[in-house]
Amino acid sequence: MSIEVKISPSFFRYTDNQQVIRVKGNNVGKCLVHLVEQFPDLKQALFDDKGNLQRHIHVLVNGESAYPETLAKSVKNGDNLNIVMLIAGG
Repeated sequence: MSIEVKISPSFFRYTDNQQVIRVKGNNVGKCLVHLVEQFPDLKQALFDDKGNLQRHIHVLVNGESAYPETLAKSVKNGDNLNIVMLIAGG
């Protein structure tokens, strides 16, 4: 199974400037674990100490929000994930 992950520019420094990375998994969580296996420095950027997705990270599956089931959201061969960092402020 191959899932394409599109990386937000704010994470390029963790992926050797790669913008698109292929991962394997049948849900978002497994895909992100496979991504972190390839780029270990991403772990702290994406996950907290308890293994939960950081609050400011948002994942889209085929252009649609994976929230609220984010890590458990099913994916299938050929799907696309977008990882973005939410910015708040005023």
